[in-house]
Amino acid sequence: MTTTLTRLASGFVLLEAARWLPEHGLVFSDMLGGGVYALRNDAAPTPLVEHRKGIGGLVPHAEGGLVVSGRNVTHKRADGTGVVLLETAEDEQFFNDLTADSAGRLYIGSVPKDHENGFGRLYRLQTDGAVDVLAEDVRITNGLAADPAGTALFHVDTPRKVVWRYALPGGERTDFVSTEAYPGVPDGLALAADGTLFVALAGGSLVVGFDPSGAVVAEIEVPARLVTSVCLGGEDLRTLFVLTGVNSEYPDPAGGSVFAMPAATAGLPAPAAAVRLA
Repeated sequence: MTTTLTRLASGFVLLEAARWLPEHGLVFSDMLGGGVYALRNDAAPTPLVEHRKGIGGLVPHAEGGLVVSGRNVTHKRADGTGVVLLETAEDEQFFNDLTADSAGRLYIGSVPKDHENGFGRLYRLQTDGAVDVLAEDVRITNGLAADPAGTALFHVDTPRKVVWRYALPGGERTDFVSTEAYPGVPDGLALAADGTLFVALAGGSLVVGFDPSGAVVAEIEVPARLVTSVCLGGEDLRTLFVLTGVNSEYPDPAGGSVFAMPAATAGLPAPAAAVRLA
C-alpha cells in the first residue's frame, strides 16, 4: 500500500501519548527526550509540560491541566505544579499508558522492574480516589482506550502481541485481536467513532485498523520503523496522526516524528479524567 502520510514535525526521540485537544491541537510526549508538546497547523511544536520524562500516556482533567504517567501518575497544572494521584508498587518500574472512560475514571498500566519474569498491573482509579486492579499478569502494558458507552476497554500487552478487551464495569477479559501476523509488536492505539481500532506496530512500519469484530480493515505503511502512537484528531476528528521514535535498534536521521493523513472514519473526543484532586 502506498503511504499518504505527511511528516509534520521531527527531531524528537520517542514520541508517545498522542491526544487531540481542541484548545491545543495535537498533544504528545517525548518519552525519552522529556516534555509534553502541542502541535497546531504549521506552527512549531510548543511545550506544555517541561522536562518530565517517561510519559507514556496522558489525558486532560475536567478541572483543567493534564494527567500524565511516568514514575507516578500526576495531575499537572498549567503553572507546572502537580498533584500525585497514584504511586508505583515496589515491584513496578513506572506507569506507561493511561486513559479515562466516560465517567472520568482512569485506567493505568504499570511496567514491572523485572522485565523477564515480573508482571505489571492494570489499575482503575475511581473518581473518589479508590483503586482497584483489573489485571496482575501484564507483561508490558501499552495502548489503552475505553469506548464511549462505558462497556469496553481495549488494552495492549506488547510482548504477547495481543489487544485485550475488558467488559466493563466488571473487567472480564477476552482476547480481541492478535498481531502475530505482522512484523513488530503492538504499541499505542486509537478508537474511532465507528468502533475501528487503530494499532501502531513498533518495529513494523505499520498502523493496522481492526473493525469491531476484529477483522482487518486498514493497513497503513509508515516511513519509519518504530511506530509508537496513533490518534484521530483535527477540527473534524478526521485526521489520523501517527507518531514514531528512534533508538539504537531503529535509527532514523529525522528522529522521532509526527505524521498525518486523512482518515476514513471519524475519531472520538479525547477522554477526560474526573478523579478527585484533593
